[in-house]
Amino acid sequence: MEDLWPAHLEDCRVIRPAGELDVATALDFSALLRGIAPDAGADWLIVDLGRVTFMGCSPLNELCRSWNQTRSTGRWTRLVYDHPSIGLVLRLMSLQQQFPRYASIDTAWREHGGCF
Repeated sequence: MEDLWPAHLEDCRVIRPAGELDVATALDFSALLRGIAPDAGADWLIVDLGRVTFMGCSPLNELCRSWNQTRSTGRWTRLVYDHPSIGLVLRLMSLQQQFPRYASIDTAWREHGGCF
C-alpha cells in the first residue's frame, strides 16, 4: 500500500490507498482512515479505492468503524471504486447498502449535500 497523505476538500477528508488492502496492509489502512489529528475520523470521509488492485475482508472492520464514527456525528463515510471485486466483497458481506459505489470523489461529495 502506498503511503499517501490525505487530501482535504472543505470539511471532507479524502484518502487514496493504493495496492492491496488485505491482512498485511490492514494496520496501515487503519492509520490512514484515522488520519493525523485525533478527531479526524469525525469529518466527512471519502475513501477513493481507484488505485486498489485487491481488497480482501480485512479492511472492512476499519471501514465500518469509520462509518459508525462519522455517522455518530451526523456525517458519513463514502467509497469511490470501480473494481468489480470490491463490489463483490461488499455484497458478500452485506455491506453494499452501507457502502454504495460512487464513480468519483466529486459524485460522492455532491450527492450528499457537499459542494466545492
